[in-house]
Amino acid sequence: MALPLPLLLAALAQAPEPNPPPASVPAASTCVEKEDLKALCEDLPEEEAGPWSGSAALSFMLLAGNSRALTLTTNGLAEYRTDVWVATFKADVIVESAASAEEDDGDEDVVAEALVASVRGERRFTPLLGVYALVYGKTDHLASVELRLDGEVGIAFTLLERDTPDGEEQLLRLDLGLHYSNEARFQYYEDEQDLPDVDLLAPAGRLTFYYPFNDQLKFTQYLEVFPNVLGDSRFVADATTKFSVDITDRLALNTNLLVQLDTAPAAGKAVADVALTLGAEFEF
Repeated sequence: MALPLPLLLAALAQAPEPNPPPASVPAASTCVEKEDLKALCEDLPEEEAGPWSGSAALSFMLLAGNSRALTLTTNGLAEYRTDVWVATFKADVIVESAASAEEDDGDEDVVAEALVASVRGERRFTPLLGVYALVYGKTDHLASVELRLDGEVGIAFTLLERDTPDGEEQLLRLDLGLHYSNEARFQYYEDEQDLPDVDLLAPAGRLTFYYPFNDQLKFTQYLEVFPNVLGDSRFVADATTKFSVDITDRLALNTNLLVQLDTAPAAGKAVADVALTLGAEFEF
């Protein structure tokens, strides 16, 4: 027998509401796996850079001064660095056809041979203060330099050395020391002949500044000055300005402007030499 409609509606109103479906809860195993993975990543040791670093470059060079030429130059740098010791090895080689500035017509080609090599060692007593020694050798046929040997000792002040958020290093270092050089001169072109040797004894000032604008664009400035105090008046200075742009982690394009000044050069040679280079550099 069918229930009356009012009784049926009353029964439905008193019936309990169905329970809502439970919210989705991640499985306990998933949470454990995520926590274990996070802990594993935190426990992995960070890879530390070794004490050795370096670079090698091949560049085009535009010369003005004692020569007028477009030639090639190669250079290399290796550095060993710890909290106490810093050793830097540098070499630059130029072997290419060039025109001597002494030739008015510029038609005669000569072989431009130049080699520069230096070693600098520093012993740090504090992050700011250290002592250093430097030896240097150079030959430059266009400048009538048969062989120049230099030695220097002094105090190094590391005014700034810190890492940037991009992982690059900022560096500002000042060297103050005593510099001696002996330069054997020889005139290689036109009338070959021996030239008098020249000695130099001077207080030395050297500035090294490295600043990365970001993780790709980097700026380097290097300056050294030697005012002679032995014999005739003479002032020698070298300045190198460098910009480099990273293409990959290892490969960069760079441009260098090198200015060399010698107020008492060999007879017939220019007081200032200017070199502009464009090239590629590989870091290792």
